[in-house]
Amino acid sequence: MKIQPIFTLFVTLFIVMVGFGIIFPVIPFISISMGANPLEIGFLMASYSLMQFIFSPFWGSLSDRIGRKPVILIGLSGFALTLAMFGFAANLFMLFAARILGGILSSACLPTAMAYMADTTTEEERGAGMGMMGAAMGLGVIVGPAIGGLMSKLHFGAPFFLAAGIAAVNMVFTALFLKESKKPHPKGEIKYDRLKHIVSLRGFIAFIFFLVLVVSFSVSIFEGTFSLFAKDTLGFGAMEAGIVFAFMGVTGVIVQGLMVGRMIKHMGEELTIKIGLLISAIGFMVVIFSGNLVMLTISACLANIGQSLCRPSLASLISKDTEYEEGATMGAMQSVDSFGRIIGPVVGGFVYQLQFTLPFTLGGGLNFLILLASLFLI
Repeated sequence: MKIQPIFTLFVTLFIVMVGFGIIFPVIPFISISMGANPLEIGFLMASYSLMQFIFSPFWGSLSDRIGRKPVILIGLSGFALTLAMFGFAANLFMLFAARILGGILSSACLPTAMAYMADTTTEEERGAGMGMMGAAMGLGVIVGPAIGGLMSKLHFGAPFFLAAGIAAVNMVFTALFLKESKKPHPKGEIKYDRLKHIVSLRGFIAFIFFLVLVVSFSVSIFEGTFSLFAKDTLGFGAMEAGIVFAFMGVTGVIVQGLMVGRMIKHMGEELTIKIGLLISAIGFMVVIFSGNLVMLTISACLANIGQSLCRPSLASLISKDTEYEEGATMGAMQSVDSFGRIIGPVVGGFVYQLQFTLPFTLGGGLNFLILLASLFLI
């Protein structure tokens, strides 16, 4: 792998995820203070992913035409702007506006970064490269929730102002040090139609895209209801939720930075995905029986380890099996991932109102069922 651009991309994604991770422990408490219920919080979380679903393929395809770097810079500038908007929000309408605009603009970052990684790695290096991306994002999720939990003690808007400033610095860093990776592609120019691409999926690769949907759905159920669960069952606030998310980030960094590449090299993406689904299912179910901070952290980390094994392995498989440019393909994958994140928080908020353990039972059961299916289909 080309070390310098990969390092720059690593730093870029890390800082993006610092800003993204700040939201997890804080947003339920901000929303509740403005009169939102669990279902409305679910819609707030889903609005971001809805915009990603719509716009990620556009940004990915645009990066195929004009290059990766300018599209990443658009995403970073939008990320900084919308984080500042979040900090200034004084009512639920402003939270939705910031969240929606953030989804539109920041969705330029991830599919383009995945395409950048595909540009700069061979097929043999692809799994390790996607794992490094996951490690950067996991490291950001360590720092982000910790900042969110600590600074929310000063003011709920304080973490977002800090994150906006960091994102602005990140944009300058990327503009100076990230080199353009896009070169003429041997596959040639293929007219891209996202809907046709997704609908035309068949067999093995269709199931892999379906796995992306299931993984993102279960992750978003967890993220959307975990802070509420911790608050209602153990009396935790943003600080404690931030601690748990930080430990989840640590496990994500270790797994994706040090383990995924080696596991894919020795066992292949397919077996790595199956192991991840099993661990994730166990983690979801154990959350329900957690009666203190230690057990809650352990169970949450188990769920996160499973997801951390699955996501880069799925991205690696998809990037190797496509007739389209990498930007368009990663945009399609991000679109499917975002669709899972649209329905996940809404379903999670709805079932949480029925019974507070249902989101975790649903997430764990779904991971176990899709694991059984994968034994025959992968």
